[in-house]
Amino acid sequence: MKWLDFLKQGAQARRQAAFPYFVPVPERKMDAVERELVEQLLRDASVDYRRQLESLRVVGRCGCGECPTVFFQVHRQGDAESDLVTAQGRDESGGLVAAVLLEKNGALSQLEFYSIDGHSPWSAPKAETFEPW
Repeated sequence: MKWLDFLKQGAQARRQAAFPYFVPVPERKMDAVERELVEQLLRDASVDYRRQLESLRVVGRCGCGECPTVFFQVHRQGDAESDLVTAQGRDESGGLVAAVLLEKNGALSQLEFYSIDGHSPWSAPKAETFEPW
């Protein structure tokens, strides 16, 4: 086997072993918690982003199956998204959780969450506990 073929096989195996980043779900409105968090994150954002709030629809979730991350646009591998706003807050257990609102080509694309302090299980932070990060 040639060295290059070996590397290609390894890369292909790693891609297949990774969980899917985006899992489609039946389109729905944001639930009350998601909406409150997005509203809080957009508080100081450009009016162009705030106008999008009313039309946001959840079309996907994170493939890990454990976090509350949701997608507002279909995501494909290699899509270029940018962090728009990041905040940290406390979830119901008191653990520290980050909330990141992302955009793609000027449109809100994702509301991502992750545990900062590594506690488990964890959930979305409460909007009233948000602090800039």
